[in-house]
Amino acid sequence: MNQTKLRNITTSRFTRASALPFLLLAFCFFAAPMHALSQEGRLVREKVHGASLERNVTGEETDRQVSVYLPPGYDTATSKRYPVVYLLHGIGDTDGEFTSAWKGQTDAWGTIRGLMNNGVAEGRFGEMIVVMPDQRTKMMGSFYTNSAATGNWEDFTARDLVNYIDKKYRTLARAESRGLAGHSMGGHGAIKVGMKHPEVFSVVYAMNPAVLGWGQDVSLDNPAFVAAFKMGTLEEVFRGGIYSIGALCVAQAFSPNPQRAPLYAELPYKYVDGKLQPNEPAYSQWTENMPLYMAAAHKANLSKLRGLRFDTGWEDEFTHIPPTTRAFARKLTELGVEHTFEEYNGDHRNRMWGRTGRLYTEVLPYFWLLLDSK
Repeated sequence: MNQTKLRNITTSRFTRASALPFLLLAFCFFAAPMHALSQEGRLVREKVHGASLERNVTGEETDRQVSVYLPPGYDTATSKRYPVVYLLHGIGDTDGEFTSAWKGQTDAWGTIRGLMNNGVAEGRFGEMIVVMPDQRTKMMGSFYTNSAATGNWEDFTARDLVNYIDKKYRTLARAESRGLAGHSMGGHGAIKVGMKHPEVFSVVYAMNPAVLGWGQDVSLDNPAFVAAFKMGTLEEVFRGGIYSIGALCVAQAFSPNPQRAPLYAELPYKYVDGKLQPNEPAYSQWTENMPLYMAAAHKANLSKLRGLRFDTGWEDEFTHIPPTTRAFARKLTELGVEHTFEEYNGDHRNRMWGRTGRLYTEVLPYFWLLLDSK
């Protein structure tokens, strides 16, 4: 697998007499507004029916909002086809995580549309379609996992959504030209769906991936997490805050029970004589759905990927993420699976956006480097 893409640079000499026209041309170029020099890409909203979601018991909408970024040349180069990056949001978010200007960033640097337009204009990467589905459930997230309670979200991502996009848009409809990325819960989804479907996606990038394994705040060491196992009603769940909501969100994905209203899930721990102990089979179902413990069984699939990359910020406030991403990297090394893992100085979100943010400097260039664009 070619890990580098070389950029050819040519130089030329010119005399003082020829310099003046050149300088005038350069001045006009840089003085002109960017939008006047190149057409900008655009964002469209779709509603995609999820046949895979139809028999859910939690009342999830089966017609899902999906944002699609179309690159600058899409409307004029009418015979050209494009590689596609599918971008998955985190828990509690929607596709708006990537389409709405984020926390003080301007539209140019705080949305995927802005980042893609700038990156194409500056030559940082080429034209790609970017697809951002809304996979928020009533309990804040699907974890991109097939569930007997909330619906088959893995199948929606890898089948329903991809088929819809390939039929409606001019994509390069092959795995070698499809990438899958995500942040937090979306990073979990990118790794899990990518490792299970290399016939659909060939390049994976997970930013701050959540719940790769047990540890730190996703363990009995976290009193807020422990408190979640006393809840019995939805009111208690939402009063309990982020860890109670997160625990039920994960439980509906990993250990669903369609007959157990109103939670529609089994929790991984239970109290016995005043003490917590693993609640089987839910505890094992959680473990079996965490990529750290799935990797060995999916070694062959992981080895088929053109690229697998993931990262973590040292100061991530969700404290299980740094140690579990390190453990996942060690597991892949043990299995002999090629990958790139990077730790950086940052928290869960603060290095994502802007001209120097990781979406612009690392994630999007990575897909352009490894995806087939012809």
